[in-house]
Amino acid sequence: MTPGTMTKTTMSLNDYIEVPGDLLYRPYSDWESVSRRDIEAFRLAAARRKLERQANRIPVVGDMLDGRDPSTFERIDDFIPVLFNDDIHKSYDPAWIENKEFGKLTNWINGLTTHDLTGVDMEGCDCLAEWCRRINEQAGIYVCHSTGTSGVLSFVPRSQRDRDLLVDGMVWQNPQLFDPHKRNDVTYFTMHPRRQYRIVQAIYDGLERRYLMNPVQALPVFSPPEFAIVQGKLRKAAANGTLDACLKNPIVAAYRDEVERYQRDLPELVQRWTENLMQNFRGKRIYFQGSFDKAWQITQQFKKAGVTGAFAPESVFALFGGIKDGSKLPGDWQDQFRRAMGVDAGSLASGWGMSELLTGVAHQCPQGMYHFFVHSIPILLQPKTRTPLPRKGVQTGQLAALQVISEDCWEGVISGDRGTIDWDGVCACGRDGPLLDPHSICRL
Repeated sequence: MTPGTMTKTTMSLNDYIEVPGDLLYRPYSDWESVSRRDIEAFRLAAARRKLERQANRIPVVGDMLDGRDPSTFERIDDFIPVLFNDDIHKSYDPAWIENKEFGKLTNWINGLTTHDLTGVDMEGCDCLAEWCRRINEQAGIYVCHSTGTSGVLSFVPRSQRDRDLLVDGMVWQNPQLFDPHKRNDVTYFTMHPRRQYRIVQAIYDGLERRYLMNPVQALPVFSPPEFAIVQGKLRKAAANGTLDACLKNPIVAAYRDEVERYQRDLPELVQRWTENLMQNFRGKRIYFQGSFDKAWQITQQFKKAGVTGAFAPESVFALFGGIKDGSKLPGDWQDQFRRAMGVDAGSLASGWGMSELLTGVAHQCPQGMYHFFVHSIPILLQPKTRTPLPRKGVQTGQLAALQVISEDCWEGVISGDRGTIDWDGVCACGRDGPLLDPHSICRL
């Protein structure tokens, strides 16, 4: 099926069971009139089809399935035994990194992808950036890591197909900003480093290669994976009063100076980045991506400069990831942000997700509620168990999700978050549930 060729009147979810990734070529609004019953039937069929395909291709999934027949799975709850724990992507031995045993790290991550990584040469590999580079160059797998706020990184293997789907979905699902058939005079802004081994790097590269006339505007630095580890460990040790012990870690000892130098330079980097945004892109179409605290930093800079209504109204501001720096934001920070940027609530793309999943799980509607994507299956568990809560009424528990779009990763994960889902409610925006209350989401 060619993306974008179907009309809204002929569209059927049944057409996507074998090609669920093509869902990303449809704007969210296309699915607003599809009944919950049809969506649930599609999710069950697509999840069953994915498990049947992946059980023999991803070693860890096959082990968890333990000989059961996926064709017998008749309810979403049947998939709970094959959901990954939220720490599955950090279940390696940290000593492998400290001791530079990257062959062992490769064998571990090989169990989480359909691609064979056993032939990747790790002779002489001496750091995580080199490990990531070799796997990408020799096997076509981009290993992306999490933010590392705990001091331990999650590593997720992403194929080129996954990366293309992510970028294509971003473009096709924002038709007010992008024409997917040509290069666009849109500028992507982010306060993250320009070069790093995280999934956003694949977004930068894919957009520049295929869809943008202008280069991505990011902080002009390289952030290696060890940097994120050390930043997280130092922050955690400072909070716990264990800094002396932390400094004895060999990775911390090797990268501490780099982290501290970056933190000293960061205010000036952000100032130059913000001035560029204000001075050279006023009135233009932009796509901004960042966490809540980054958006609030920009808001304060714009207010100080007396700037309001800064950008073209069709600009998009993707605010995900919550608060990463521990700061406290005022209750009306999003309203202040919108006034400074010059956009309405419909231009704010916020939601809930996990770095272990290819896309977000749920997105925010103009009324402030989170709606689950068609390709994302929400699951709610009694905390710290694999016992499902009823998929009806209003329930609060541990959030989990299974996505069906990747052909190369499993993407069924139990998160470390608690949340409240109204399974049967109708949102003020007019859409049926299930609805995830954004104010209910917190760490367990």
